[in-house]
Amino acid sequence: MNDLSGKTKIHIAHYDPEKFTIWIGGQTGRGIALGILLGGIGGAIEGGLQLDEARETGAKFISASQLMDPVTQIENRFLRAWQRELQLTALPAAQLMSSDSARRLQEQFNEGYVIDFKTQKWSIEPVLYGGLSSDHSTYRPSYTGRARLVRLHDQKIVWEGTCTYAKDQTLTPTLNRDEITGDDKGTALKAALQTLGDACADDLWRQFFGRESGPDFQPTTVTEATR
Repeated sequence: MNDLSGKTKIHIAHYDPEKFTIWIGGQTGRGIALGILLGGIGGAIEGGLQLDEARETGAKFISASQLMDPVTQIENRFLRAWQRELQLTALPAAQLMSSDSARRLQEQFNEGYVIDFKTQKWSIEPVLYGGLSSDHSTYRPSYTGRARLVRLHDQKIVWEGTCTYAKDQTLTPTLNRDEITGDDKGTALKAALQTLGDACADDLWRQFFGRESGPDFQPTTVTEATR
């Protein structure tokens, strides 16, 4: 942190997220038949088919609702508090990178530091009760994000933080079937991911500075997150 000042070259990067998935829940008749015929192999095949279906459902939801990866919201909120704490001058605009390897970042930016952000998982999953799915009418989002500070001259990752919010955590808002199928045009799901995005940004900030509380920013609004 002592090396980060107004004279230090600091670059910002983010990446395309992993594929967004919506798991509707429930085993299909196809999956039951495969399990009977092929045993464990049949179950594995069905699992792969369900993953493909979850990715397809997620892609359709994004297309219909213009749902955005929370990484930009997380990046903006984190950097606003990070810049204030370190008393840095204006930071450059973030760049979208295709690879998060330290070598590739060094080739792109040459010198200084890169702070980067990536969505590693974002999905919607049915809530389970006692190990069993409910009536598949209650869902929660899951989210995992990562941030790093990379020193370019030796390609060293000098700090890395992650945030993880599983579907069984109380912070994650519940959603109903209509809300995950897009009947509300994605409003509830966007708000749910914004809640997790704020929590993630603040958690990463606390990890970076080794603190148990802060920063003292207000929650992100729908308008802010979609600018």
